[in-house]
Amino acid sequence: QFPSTAPSTTTPKPTTPERTYSLVFSDEFNTPHRTFADGSDPKWTALEKNDYTNDAQHYYSHDNAYTDTHGHLIIKSEVADTEIVGFNDVNHKEERITKHFKSAMLQSWNKFCFTGGVMEAEMALPGRHDVGGLWPAFWLLGNLARHTYVGSSEHVW
Repeated sequence: QFPSTAPSTTTPKPTTPERTYSLVFSDEFNTPHRTFADGSDPKWTALEKNDYTNDAQHYYSHDNAYTDTHGHLIIKSEVADTEIVGFNDVNHKEERITKHFKSAMLQSWNKFCFTGGVMEAEMALPGRHDVGGLWPAFWLLGNLARHTYVGSSEHVW
């Protein structure tokens, strides 16, 4: 009968001794009314910045990242116009553009440097898996580069 209720073989024990890990960083986002503007939180920073990577159509705003009255982390995506002055790297001139979407991104860059061990995260992402349009993500990017600062990752990979 398929699927079987018992595995046909057992997983062998690792050849190296088992290791014990110590918890060195944890954030349950269970404190109500946290904000993440630069300098307002010891663990996270929400950028106030245009995302020009991959022709992104949104703007990152620190106002769109906060914890609600129950301490749940909220990263709000919305239809909202933001006018910015950006540098067009094709014609090498500054230009005024309007981004029509706004969201948020939290970074721990230069606040917590993970150097080894096990990292675990649990989150509920919005939307359905089979409908396009959103790209919620959880990325692990070391201090070698900083997301949306394209020059910081030039020739790193």
